[in-house]
Amino acid sequence: MKKTILLQLIGCICLVLFIINLAEAQTTPPRKIYRVEMRATTFGGSSYILGFAATDILNKKSAWVRGSVLESTGTPENIKIVGKDPKKRKRTFFTCTTEMFEQAKKGEPPFNKEPELYKDLMVMINEQKLAGMIITLDPNIKTLADLKGKKVATWPRGTTKYDQTYKLIAGAGKDVVDSIQWQYTAYAGYDDMILGKTDAAFSFCPERGRSHYTTVPKLKELMSKRKVYFVTATSEMRLRSRQLFGDAYGATLKIPAGELAPGIPRQEIICFNIVLAWGVYPDLPENVVYEIVKTFDENHNMFKEYHSAGKSWAPENYGTYPAAKEYWHPGARKYYDEKGIRYGTDYFFEMYPAK
Repeated sequence: MKKTILLQLIGCICLVLFIINLAEAQTTPPRKIYRVEMRATTFGGSSYILGFAATDILNKKSAWVRGSVLESTGTPENIKIVGKDPKKRKRTFFTCTTEMFEQAKKGEPPFNKEPELYKDLMVMINEQKLAGMIITLDPNIKTLADLKGKKVATWPRGTTKYDQTYKLIAGAGKDVVDSIQWQYTAYAGYDDMILGKTDAAFSFCPERGRSHYTTVPKLKELMSKRKVYFVTATSEMRLRSRQLFGDAYGATLKIPAGELAPGIPRQEIICFNIVLAWGVYPDLPENVVYEIVKTFDENHNMFKEYHSAGKSWAPENYGTYPAAKEYWHPGARKYYDEKGIRYGTDYFFEMYPAK
C-alpha cells in the first residue's frame, strides 16, 4: 500500500514538472534566425566545397544560425567587399589566406587604398592548409628552375593565387621569374596544357592529415586524362621566398613521393604552405561567432563527408593559423578558452615549425 502511494506521489511530481516545463517552453519565444554568408573561392576548388559544407552544417545543426555560400576570386576580393560594406561586415565570414591577412592588417597593397577599412580584420577558425605547387605534362620540368622561359598559367593579377604563384617561382631566382610568360587563365590553364598552349600551371593539394594530401576536383579531372608531373621547389628556393617576401611566403609543406597514387608524385615535392582561415570583422556579433564555432566543433566529423580535405577538421587544427591571439574574434576566443583549444601564432609554429 505504501509502495503504491509512493509511486503515485512520484508520478504526480513528474507530471507537475512536465507541465511547468511545457508552459515555459510555450511562453519562451523561439530565438530569431540569424543569417550569414560564407564567401569562398572559385567554384570547383576544395575551399568552395568546404564553404558549402560549413553553411550546410549550420543549416542542419544550428538552432538559430543559417548560412549560404558565395563564390569569389579569392581573399583580396573577400577582404575588400566585406570590409567596405557595413551590412556584410555583420553577416559574413570568408576564406582568408595568411599572407593577405598580414597585408590587410598593415595596410599594404592591395589594401593601401582606404586601409582603415581592413585593419580590424580578425580570424574565426582555421579552414584548411593546401600545398601550392606547379604542375606540368612535361617530364623534363622537375624543379622550379626548369620553368625558365616557360609559359605558366595562373589566376589574374591582383588575386591571391597569382601572388602565390609569382612568389613561389621567385624563390628560384629573379632570372627565372622574370622570364616567365604568364597566362591568366585559372583552371582553364589545365586544359591549355593538354592543347599545348601552356607549359605548366599553378595547382594545390589540400591537406587531409599530417603529411597526407588529396587533390582538388579540377586537378583530379586532369589526372584522369593525362600523366601529371609535380614540380618541386628546393629548400633553398623556399628560404629565398621567405627572405624576399616575409615568413608567410616561406611556410612549407612536403608531399611524399607516391602520396596521391603509385608513382605520383614521382619524387618528394617541396611546396608552399597555403594557410587558410575563415576570416571575419568584429562587427559579426560575438554570440553568432560563438554559435558558429560551437556548431562546427560539435559536428566536425561531418566535414569529411563533403570533401576529403575535411578529414583535417579536428580541434587540434582549429587554432593553426599564424595570427596573434588578440586578432582572433572574441566569440571564437571565448569558445576556445572554455574548451581548452589552443590557438594563435605560437601554437601554429609549434605545429608547423618554420623550415
